Amino acid sequence: MYKKWFRTFDEETQWFFIGKFLPIRDSGVVIIPEECEIKQVAIQRPNALIMPGDQRYVIDLRLFEKLSEDDKAGLVLHELIYREAIELGIASSPGVRYFNQVISSYLMKSFDSRMMLDLVRTAGLRHVDYHGFAVGLEAAQYYEDGNIKTAMVWGGNLLGQNITGKYVNFYPNGKFESFLYTSADEYRFTINGQTLPMDYEGPLSRMILLKFHENGSLMSGSVKNKTPFILNGKTVLLSNLNGAVTFWPNGQLHTGTIESSEYSGPLVLSQEGSQIVKL
Repeated sequence: MYKKWFRTFDEETQWFFIGKFLPIRDSGVVIIPEECEIKQVAIQRPNALIMPGDQRYVIDLRLFEKLSEDDKAGLVLHELIYREAIELGIASSPGVRYFNQVISSYLMKSFDSRMMLDLVRTAGLRHVDYHGFAVGLEAAQYYEDGNIKTAMVWGGNLLGQNITGKYVNFYPNGKFESFLYTSADEYRFTINGQTLPMDYEGPLSRMILLKFHENGSLMSGSVKNKTPFILNGKTVLLSNLNGAVTFWPNGQLHTGTIESSEYSGPLVLSQEGSQIVKL
């Protein structure tokens, strides 16, 4: 999100060198040395106050040019973080400054995903990259150790499929566990080189659960009835068993219903795929 906003930072900035800012009281309690004074270098307008011809960021070029290169970078990063805070309705910047301070420090070298999650929450922000998925924390639920249990994905792909907007479950170690989708969605997952349409055929829309093993491979889901599928080197027609087909962690089919010249009906396969057990 910050990278996206950074790419448009220049075109969204108004630089000025004549005049000065009116005092803006968004810094909270600040103590400075007696011989110093506070100068406003930049302000940021929320979306609702950006009128035609206005820019989002307004920066005093005279003060900006007096900053070191590190401080210039720190100022830009502050504005990007503050943009998220403004969109969340946060009216002051102490949490933003704290977040900027920590992520710009050597502390980040020792941070894991749990520590980053705690930092985001402490700063009052609500979006975080969690094990490769961008998630929102507004309605998140947590395990006892503080790791995310359920959350809304606001940006991300799973095995090549866009799952933005889905409320997902995570394993305690942060791996993706499951999510619900409707039969109006179209997902296609590749299992051991075979692409399967994950769908439900029926007169009414319904919610479908997709589950995944901790290694990231598909565990269970609903497929279209009589989907061509290669089983033990032969093409069969695969359908759901009790509403779904299931797979072993290695991607081998576990349970389902098939139609073939040799056997038609429900089955259970061993993990190696060599043993078929009729139900």
